[in-house]
Amino acid sequence: MKGKTMKVLVIGGRGVIGSAVVALLSAQHQVLVGGRNGGDVQVDMTDPASIEAMYQAHPDLDVVVVTAGHVPFKPLQQLSEADWQGGLDHKLMGQVRLVQIGARHLKPGAVFVLTSGLLEREHISGGSCASLVNGALSAFVRSAAQELWGQARVNLVSPGPVAGDERGAEAFAGFMPISSEQIAQNYLRALSQPLTGKVLEVFAEVTR
Repeated sequence: MKGKTMKVLVIGGRGVIGSAVVALLSAQHQVLVGGRNGGDVQVDMTDPASIEAMYQAHPDLDVVVVTAGHVPFKPLQQLSEADWQGGLDHKLMGQVRLVQIGARHLKPGAVFVLTSGLLEREHISGGSCASLVNGALSAFVRSAAQELWGQARVNLVSPGPVAGDERGAEAFAGFMPISSEQIAQNYLRALSQPLTGKVLEVFAEVTR
């Protein structure tokens, strides 16, 4: 798909990373912003019926990028059953649903680019749920890429803390932040290059 103008949906395109992805891709591609409550396309990642309706309304999408997904950050012993379920249902299963349902609706050659995070590999206080979700996403992408071989490509971007995002500054103290523009380049790589089943890690190396 390199060099071709594509129709791209960025779910979470109003967030810190998502807005950088939208800005970068808009230079060459037709980009739609998706979200639960606003944007060009409305979709609820936690609702399979909403996802089905979205794909039925937009069957001509070439690429679906997901930069949305919520997980709770709490100490392990303070995580409730609802906290665990919320993180799993939104960031993990929300992205899984978008691939599984999308592969049934979109034309052959579609590309899905999902988002996890460095807590699969590194660990912080209060990050157990995020680590679980990110690890599961990595395993899912590698497996789904094999099952969808020849039909769709699936890749994963795993960013570290984002420069200028004050919400995570305290939790990620001691980690070197990366600019949202630098992170966005990896989404471009994931959809433009002939990759599938790849996890693109984007963060400054942690001293070991």
